[in-house]
Amino acid sequence: MNLVNYHNHTYMCGHAEGTPEEYINVAIKKGISEFGFSDHAPLPEYLREGITMSPLETETYINMVAELTKKYASQITIRTGFEVDFPSFNSFDLKYLKDERIDFIIGSCHFISQYNMDIVSGMSTSKLSEDEWAFDNPYTISEFDKHDVDDLYHVYYTIIFEAVNSRMFDIIGHFDLMKKFGHRPKKDFKYIIQKIAQNMSKYDIAAEINTSGLLKPVKEMYPSEEIINIFFDNNVPITLGSDSHSPETVGYAFDKAVNMIKKIGYTKISGFAKRKRYDVNL
Repeated sequence: MNLVNYHNHTYMCGHAEGTPEEYINVAIKKGISEFGFSDHAPLPEYLREGITMSPLETETYINMVAELTKKYASQITIRTGFEVDFPSFNSFDLKYLKDERIDFIIGSCHFISQYNMDIVSGMSTSKLSEDEWAFDNPYTISEFDKHDVDDLYHVYYTIIFEAVNSRMFDIIGHFDLMKKFGHRPKKDFKYIIQKIAQNMSKYDIAAEINTSGLLKPVKEMYPSEEIINIFFDNNVPITLGSDSHSPETVGYAFDKAVNMIKKIGYTKISGFAKRKRYDVNL
């Protein structure tokens, strides 16, 4: 079986443990054929501490992965990527989106801003405690209590829809991350998920099957099996990622992920090279 793992971090983000070589060695032992580093792209200084590298470290990161790619070429294929927040911040130079050294870009949403709340949600009159809320941060989980959960999901999925339509990304990361701490919508958001899926298929953007959710309070992969079924029905390509921040979680629960996607009907997953997607047979 050919397995890929395109979502893995490094110590450069400030909240991951272990050396990059330790991650690679675990991937080799687990039989992963393609391994992607996708550390967090630089955030602005006011949000950056302990979350991302600085803009000045971007080249260091790219060169580090390039050296590892050469060193382990006979044992495993290593790809160079970034996980980039959307809406995007100007702290990440968009020239890297067209850099031939970059193999893939994961688009993710970790922040909801007051601007998003005011412009997108309209229906919500509640205000965020901070201008930018990292909704997946356990230290700010109390913010959920101040808002209608459906308002938050409406804003979140609208951002994901816009991320897809921006066509900046090859992969959409942890599609339903809003559920991380167990906060579930009361409304059915299938209508917008369908629209997002249709555009992902149209633009050949892959959905990540991210197993790290099994280690979070929600105890469920991102996205849910229901959403993966929607992806399958709309011909959305998929890929695998363990979202590893420590070597021991590399490829975590990939057996469960593969069994689930095969049951749904998928026979291929996606690989990436120089921002081009290709099929990998399971």
